[in-house]
Amino acid sequence: MAKQKQQGGNRPQTPRPQPAAAAAMPTPAPKVLQTPTGTMPVKWLAIILAAIVLLVNAPTIGYEYTLDDPFFTKDNPNVSRGVAAIKEFFTHAAYYGVFKHHDASYRPLMLTSFALEKDLFGFNPMTGHLINLLLFALEVVVLFGLLRRMFRHVSPYVPFLMTLLFALHPIHTEVIASIKSRDEVMGLLFAALALSQTLLFADNGTMKNLIFSGLWFFCALMSKETPIAMVLIAPMTLWFFRDMPVAKIVKSTLPYVAVATVYLVMRALFIESDGEKVVILVNNNGLMAATNYADKLATTLFIQLKYLILLVIPHPLSYDYSFSQIPIIGFSNPRALAAVAVIVGLFVYAVRGFMKKNVLAYCILFYGMSVIITSNLLVDIGATMAERFLFTGSLGFCIALVWLATKVMRTDVATMNISNAKPVSMLLLLVAVLYGGKTVARNEAWRNNLALYETGLETAPDSWRAQYLLAVEYTRQIDKTTDVATKRELYEKASAGFNRSLQILPNNADVYLLKGYADEFGGRMDSAIVSYSNVLKLDSTNTQAAVNLGGVFMRTGRLDDAIAVLTPVLRRDSTNTDALTNIGAANGNKGLFQQSIGYYEKAYRIKPDQPQNVLMSMSNVYRFLGDSANAQKFRALLLAARTENSSGE
Repeated sequence: MAKQKQQGGNRPQTPRPQPAAAAAMPTPAPKVLQTPTGTMPVKWLAIILAAIVLLVNAPTIGYEYTLDDPFFTKDNPNVSRGVAAIKEFFTHAAYYGVFKHHDASYRPLMLTSFALEKDLFGFNPMTGHLINLLLFALEVVVLFGLLRRMFRHVSPYVPFLMTLLFALHPIHTEVIASIKSRDEVMGLLFAALALSQTLLFADNGTMKNLIFSGLWFFCALMSKETPIAMVLIAPMTLWFFRDMPVAKIVKSTLPYVAVATVYLVMRALFIESDGEKVVILVNNNGLMAATNYADKLATTLFIQLKYLILLVIPHPLSYDYSFSQIPIIGFSNPRALAAVAVIVGLFVYAVRGFMKKNVLAYCILFYGMSVIITSNLLVDIGATMAERFLFTGSLGFCIALVWLATKVMRTDVATMNISNAKPVSMLLLLVAVLYGGKTVARNEAWRNNLALYETGLETAPDSWRAQYLLAVEYTRQIDKTTDVATKRELYEKASAGFNRSLQILPNNADVYLLKGYADEFGGRMDSAIVSYSNVLKLDSTNTQAAVNLGGVFMRTGRLDDAIAVLTPVLRRDSTNTDALTNIGAANGNKGLFQQSIGYYEKAYRIKPDQPQNVLMSMSNVYRFLGDSANAQKFRALLLAARTENSSGE
């Protein structure tokens, strides 16, 4: 999050390298975007890119919500209010609407897009996926324009091939197929628009381009935190792709410094001012399992090597890399040593190529600046590793791959087209086809949670979360089927997944809680009691576990135990209607009808829309008390609820 410089005088023009120099900038031409003879019109190249994106990713439009999608759509109370909640988006962290506490994510513009979508179309995963896909198609066109402006002295086919590889790279399937990842798409889209305006200002000095670069950069930061790297990337881009004084580079990129400052102030005021420290747990970031900094650093560097390998060979891909899918290693491990060698080698090459304005050096630095914030090297984040973190950085890889291919195969990039550069064109198009095929295959895994979690278990069998989430999905399936044999099979799968998850990461209250649900659905009440009790041993204030345990005690005849476990819940929260109705049921089953109806009535006053079983119990208790009027009243409410439910079906 560095800051930049200011304007000054002229300096001698940098000597140009000889044509044989590897990965050097080509000899400059006039400052216009030229189209070599025999080249397809640029607008058709842009249309082809957009069409390919839409064609390859079209199946995602019919996919369901997956992973965190509901937290930013139908399960987010603030987003459910629509654009009326915009103030909340700009003054709270991204997950605040769901979890009611601040985290490190601040993405108000992304949330605003979901709120606007809700107001216009309602909550519909098809609409969300379609919007994501259209935004990505637009982004690809914008990136093509940006690369043409950066490489203004080469044939449009060069930036076309760079953009094509980016558009088809399988590492992006998570971003495109996950509605929640709209933040990644918006962040890069606005950052690319900002950089395009910066290049325009550098070329023509028009003040409106300078202003628009700042506005687009502000939109990028309001969408996602990671575009703050543009504070360094923007001046670096001018250094590599324009011959201009350092002072003018500083002037051209001052909006980035100003906007980044405003952004950091907004974060400090809105999501950091309460002093609530974000605690990174091993549940979310497996690097927290390291017992010393050296091992943590070695593992972190190895993860960076894994990222680089996935850029080149994007297989296998996984939605999850939680503890302990990536084991903690030390610097004595060959994998850590290999990571150090590769990273140091790339860094040295980039530093040596900086003054020479070597394009490959630019790509290395662009990639590094793009991923450093999510690398766990500067600051611990809430994930060990994620493919979406490569979304922006992969553009540097795609640029490098095309540029390197043209240099190795001695292609004249100034006049290149498919007909006069068939070997390099065919090679890169083959890579694009392979990437596209993998993208189509990988997209299929994101069609729903069950498909995603089952494939995730294949690629991340040692992840506690992959085991846990699949078990949770099996638990949901139990409640959806009436077939006894299917229920039993699903319960056995869910139970095995929860047990395996607890083997990987013991004493996990979240897993025990959901295992309790599965035990209940599977009719294993004794196991459910053990699961919920384990949650309370780990967290005595876990209200949901206490309520569920009280319910199981009540249904298994352990009425005093039910009252004993639910009473502390009501001391902490006297308005918890689940605890009230369960204590009411326990007292009613003990024959203490007067106490029973007191709890029921309080729950009914707080929440009149009670489940049918509660309405039936209230009618019965009033009948036992001899209050026929109220008995009939709640009987009528019960019948109305049944009628409404049957008509809704």
